[in-house]
Amino acid sequence: MEHQICQEKKSAFLELFNQNYPENNVVFLHQDTLCKSALNMKPVLDAVVKLVNTIRSRGFTHRQFRNFLQSVQSEYSDVLYYTKVRWLSARCVFERVWQLKDDIVSFFHEKQGSAECEMLEDTEWLSGFAFFTDLLCHMNNLNVKMQGKNQFIDDIWAHLKAFKLKLNLFAGQLRTTCLISRD
Repeated sequence: MEHQICQEKKSAFLELFNQNYPENNVVFLHQDTLCKSALNMKPVLDAVVKLVNTIRSRGFTHRQFRNFLQSVQSEYSDVLYYTKVRWLSARCVFERVWQLKDDIVSFFHEKQGSAECEMLEDTEWLSGFAFFTDLLCHMNNLNVKMQGKNQFIDDIWAHLKAFKLKLNLFAGQLRTTCLISRD
């Protein structure tokens, strides 16, 4: 699968950087491109977006869902919309669906519409969903650190190296968990 990479030749920063450091190459990756290339989480993303849209796009169902959450005294009053334009919003959407997953299942069972939330009862799918939610959280934290005020290239580089170490740690933990669960 080929990903589009933005190559801005007229960028003032890149022009200045290339003048001062002609032997260096700089690569800027968008968070969604990086994530899509590393993992195939599109099925999880699509399922969560479809679930949220099922709840939010139908006015009557949406009102029923909000009333249901109020009746069960949920900490949250609604699910959040996801938009591709605001990639950082994905983390909030995923976290909210994760926190409301039991209430969502109960709501759809009560409505005799359990097909909409079958994946929330599938432990294998839930593990991918939990992993992707955690990954989005860590990627958002990295993004916020890199966009902070007074960030110089060495600060950004340190954040990237620390994130890479975290990813290696997560990979090691996943391998260990997989080995333990197979025994």
